[in-house]
Amino acid sequence: MALIGAPLSKSSISFSGAHLHPSSFRQLFPSFTTYDMDEDLDLQPLRVRDLGDVVMHVTDIVQCHRHIEQAFAEVTRRLPSVFPCLVGGDHSITFPALTGLSRSLGKRIGVIQFDAHLDVRDTQYGGRSNGTPIRSLVEEAVVRGEDIVTIGLRSFANSREYRKYAERQGITLYTSRHVHRQGMDDILHQAISYLGSKVDAVYVTFDIDVLDQSDVPGVPAIGPGGLSPYDLFDAARRLGEWDKTLAMDMVCVDPSKDTRDRTSRVSLHVFLHFMAGLYKRKQGESHRPARRE
Repeated sequence: MALIGAPLSKSSISFSGAHLHPSSFRQLFPSFTTYDMDEDLDLQPLRVRDLGDVVMHVTDIVQCHRHIEQAFAEVTRRLPSVFPCLVGGDHSITFPALTGLSRSLGKRIGVIQFDAHLDVRDTQYGGRSNGTPIRSLVEEAVVRGEDIVTIGLRSFANSREYRKYAERQGITLYTSRHVHRQGMDDILHQAISYLGSKVDAVYVTFDIDVLDQSDVPGVPAIGPGGLSPYDLFDAARRLGEWDKTLAMDMVCVDPSKDTRDRTSRVSLHVFLHFMAGLYKRKQGESHRPARRE
C-alpha cells in the first residue's frame, strides 16, 4: 500500500484548512497499534510505504491538479502491484487522481463515494473545486455516470437542480436516511452487486463530512443527521476486501477546526479498517491455488 499526500485546500469553495490533513494524519499514525481486535488480525506483515506529498503550486490550482494526475499515473504505471491511498486535501483532488489512474490503466472504472454532497456543481461557476469532482469525472468521460454510487447524502445540503443532474447522468444515490433505515450492510451489498457486473475496477472516495457533526467537528461542511463512524469503518473494511477496489482517498478534514484531533483520528481509522480488509484480501490471494495452464 502506498500513502500519498495531497495538501490542497485552495480549491475549496468554503474556508478549509484541509491542506493540513496529510501532516496531521502522519503525526497520529504512531498513536495506534496494528492489531484489529474485531477480526483478530495483526496488520504488521502488510507493507505500507509513505511516498510523501504531491508538490503543490503556491497559487495555481490547475497546476496542482496536474501534479496529482501525473503522480497517480506514474504510481500506477511504475508500481502496478501497489494499492495507492490518497490523503487530502479537499475533494477536488479526486478528479485528477482518478483521471491519472484511468489514463494509466485504460480500464472501465466505477466510483463509490461517501459524501453528504453530490459534488456535481457546474464548473462554469468558478472552475474545478471541492464541489465539482463527480461532475468533472462525468463530463470529461473519465467515469460514466451509471458507474457512480454516492452514499450518505444529507438533506438541506444539496439542491434539487443538482439532484436532477445526477439522476440524468444515471448516478445511484443513497441518502443518510437510507443508510439509517436499511443499514450500511444492505446498501453496500446493493452497490457492490450493481457495480461488480459493470466495471473492471472501483475507486473509493471518503469525504469525511458524510459523518455526523457530533463525531467530526473538523470538517469544513459540518451538519447533523450524518452517518456514524461505525457505518464508515464497516464500509471501509468491506471495500478493502473487495477485489475490484483498486484505490481510495480520504478528504475534507480540517485540523485547524478540529478538537483534540477527533476528526483526523476518524479519518485514520477509516484507513486502518480499509487496510484490515485489504489484508484479508491479500491473505485470500496467497492461499488461492495456482491456476493450471
